[in-house]
Amino acid sequence: MSIALAFEDEVLSQIMGIPESGFVLFLVFGIVLTIAGILAGAYILKPKDQPIRFDKWGFVVVIPIVIPIVAALLFQVLSYYHVI
Repeated sequence: MSIALAFEDEVLSQIMGIPESGFVLFLVFGIVLTIAGILAGAYILKPKDQPIRFDKWGFVVVIPIVIPIVAALLFQVLSYYHVI
């Protein structure tokens, strides 16, 4: 059954342009991290009764969110062009 599913995935990706499961996982990971980053940014930057500000603690939140997104994008591009 596993061979049949693998063959079906390969045929569908060639005929219909359906992306591979790794690419779909990459997209879902990127979308979830983007949403988490937006929500964390909105929570950190919009406290009650205070103006919007972005200090060093904002970077502590933003950097761990941005680095995995950039790394995942870079990895996918490099693997698409068979560099790695």
